[in-house]
Amino acid sequence: MKNSHSWESYVSVYTDSSICCGLVTKVGGHVQFIRPLVNPMAYGATHNKYGRVGKQEEELIKGYSAAAENYGNFFGQNVFIASGGVLLVVGTLEELGITVTPLEVSKAAIPIAVIAGLMALIQNWIVDKRIESSLAQSSKDYDREVI
Repeated sequence: MKNSHSWESYVSVYTDSSICCGLVTKVGGHVQFIRPLVNPMAYGATHNKYGRVGKQEEELIKGYSAAAENYGNFFGQNVFIASGGVLLVVGTLEELGITVTPLEVSKAAIPIAVIAGLMALIQNWIVDKRIESSLAQSSKDYDREVI
């Protein structure tokens, strides 16, 4: 096995930067953003680390790449004061007679975004260990078949 950064490092950095910066970029939608950007980055990092990736691991990477982008999108959007979610909350509360500013709503969303970022880091670490274990086991099985 090669010694390099694992896929979870790249996906975690992406997720956390999305959450922290309120990066709510849309490139045609969720699917159109994952396939050309996030998934190839995660797949490439896994391939670089282990030298090969099985079909089962590839599908796992696809699913968790989508989850990582979703964390950044869903939890990060309310940290950015000009996002639609923040403005919707402000407008709804104003209609109910509660005066808040977009900055107050964004400040209230920061703890949840931090917790979501930490949970994403933990989940990505667990998935990386799962992939590592799976590829190590399949490598042992392959070695037995060759001998």
